[in-house]
Amino acid sequence: MTQDPTPSAAVSGPVFSAISSSTRHIYDLLKCIGFMPIASVSISADNIRFSVEDSHSMQANVCLTPDLFSSYNYTPSSVNPDSAAGAAPPSSAEQFNLESEEENNVKFQISLSALLECLQIFGADGSNIGGSGGINNNRQGGGVSGRDNVPFGRQGGPVFGNPNLFEQNSLRLPGTCRFVYQGTGFPLSIILEDAGVTTTCHLTTFVPPSSVDLIPFNRTTLTHKIILKSAFLHDALLELDHLSPETLIYSISPPPKRPNFSLSATGILSSATIDFSANNKVVMETFLVHEEFVGRYKFGLVRKAMRAMGVASKVSLRGDGEGVLSMQYLVEVGEKGAAPTFIDFRFLPLNHDEDYEDERGEDEGGYSGRDEDDDGDEMME
Repeated sequence: MTQDPTPSAAVSGPVFSAISSSTRHIYDLLKCIGFMPIASVSISADNIRFSVEDSHSMQANVCLTPDLFSSYNYTPSSVNPDSAAGAAPPSSAEQFNLESEEENNVKFQISLSALLECLQIFGADGSNIGGSGGINNNRQGGGVSGRDNVPFGRQGGPVFGNPNLFEQNSLRLPGTCRFVYQGTGFPLSIILEDAGVTTTCHLTTFVPPSSVDLIPFNRTTLTHKIILKSAFLHDALLELDHLSPETLIYSISPPPKRPNFSLSATGILSSATIDFSANNKVVMETFLVHEEFVGRYKFGLVRKAMRAMGVASKVSLRGDGEGVLSMQYLVEVGEKGAAPTFIDFRFLPLNHDEDYEDERGEDEGGYSGRDEDDDGDEMME
């Protein structure tokens, strides 16, 4: 890390401030990417994004949108108030569009582990009740309550046996939480208030030695897009994880070829493959394939997304022509009907150009397991 920058000249007010009456949902969302100690932060009028990366091969992003706060103010000096006035508010998907980042976004790095410690000052950490996934959620909205029609896994397992983590009564931590950032060189302040007690945490912000670019995902060369209930993906990876594998083989094939979607791994003494059918509507919500896709990814990196699988109701899986795998988890936060939040993971494939070229299909016709007109509640377009 570089040395702290010199604070900029005094400003009339903070560049960013936001107030939340409950910190549990913010804590649990950030905990999904808490496997790395340092996070890059990007603040805009649409969201505050926390990003981490591992081995330059995986990135994870959490976007906290204004919907999660009772008050959200972003007033950088470079923004023209006249141009911002009257603009239509962006949708949840637009707020999370990682590729459309504005140049005037405020960017810095902080200690993510320190931030998580601050957010739980007035409340206990609930991460010990989620098993390997870390977070409990019965996914009543996801259609797998009671483990009906689950092809593998255990009844009332550690991830699914407890009440919904994001129900209002279970997520509330006492008091209020306020985020304040005065500008370049100033700390990110976390102000917690409860029963007349105020705790202020100042987290040092750092200017990264170089800009951390997003792993590029080319949507113009999209090979497939499938949406399924996150519970089933979690169980599949949990079963494969018992083999202690190093590599995950991720395969997609359009019908009539079988299997349509499979996950494979090989351990020291055995190997296993878990297949999904595009026709199983209990599991698969959307199945759109333009060409065959086979990718090999480091299992240890994919494993780090399992906590997000435990909190999400469904996941969107996409691949591009370069083999980059995008996993977007849709998390329903707060009261029913509130705007969802997305947790995005991106994985670079292992170096297997020849194998990949041999496995790619020639059919560009595409296949959809559901009518394209019925994509209204899908994740990012």
